[in-house]
Amino acid sequence: MKILVAEDSKYYQKMLHDTLNSWGYTVVLADNGEQALERLREEDGPKLAIIDWMMPLMNGLEVCQKVRESLNKSYIYLILLTANSSKEDVVKGLEAGADDYVTKPFNEMELKFRLKNGERIVDLENRIMHLALTDPLTGLLNRRAFVDRLISEIARYKRLKEPLSLIMVDLDDFKMVNDKYGHLVGDGVLKHVATCFSSYLRKYDFIGRYGGEEFIICLPGAETKSAEAIAERLRIAMQEFNLDQEGDPLKFIVTASFGICTLNEEVDDLYKLTKEADKALYQAKAKGKNKVVISDLNKE
Repeated sequence: MKILVAEDSKYYQKMLHDTLNSWGYTVVLADNGEQALERLREEDGPKLAIIDWMMPLMNGLEVCQKVRESLNKSYIYLILLTANSSKEDVVKGLEAGADDYVTKPFNEMELKFRLKNGERIVDLENRIMHLALTDPLTGLLNRRAFVDRLISEIARYKRLKEPLSLIMVDLDDFKMVNDKYGHLVGDGVLKHVATCFSSYLRKYDFIGRYGGEEFIICLPGAETKSAEAIAERLRIAMQEFNLDQEGDPLKFIVTASFGICTLNEEVDDLYKLTKEADKALYQAKAKGKNKVVISDLNKE
């Protein structure tokens, strides 16, 4: 597990580095508060941090406050390292957002067990966050989490002036599956489709369950033609469904309709992008289902 050591004293920095390294941690070092904040804000940054109270550029209290002000995707456990052990200083540290504190000079065993407690908290917080962001049936992003991420991606790709495409997907005649085979089989179909779609997407694409039997897929960097090719692959891949139900396999056709929209000058925000992809999806339904349709605003 990665751990940040933010300490301007080379003596304590080396002592902590060698100790933590011997316990199996991957140590990331910072010489001042600004550097510490930078490291913690990195996408794969440390989720445990030991932060010295007194540092140049930004002190440990300020680092804790700024970390807590940020909306992190996962929890960061902050241990404040301080020579001040008075109750007033401890309260100040906790109010700033620190989870725990260790006084200098530190006791190795005390630090070790405080870190183990931090690991448990991080793991628990991340599990809770994962449950809040995912659809419990399919394991995909839920609607809220998908939309939050999509808003960020739209802003980023507009800034980069690069393409981004959205695919809206709705399973055809899904009510008939539930009525004929029951809701357990229906749930099995949704799980199968989620797995099927995920296996065919690129590593930087992301997918969510939009609601019921509707899915939504974001394709960063994909032009309309590329998005159409991906949607067509997904359409073909999912058509034959097999469910092994207590030794009695069920085999039937599951189809879906796909609507595609790509960012452009007319479609430049979340509302327009989802609205146009949804319109294309309903055009696919109207044309007989099991089809891929591109938004009218993206047609040449």
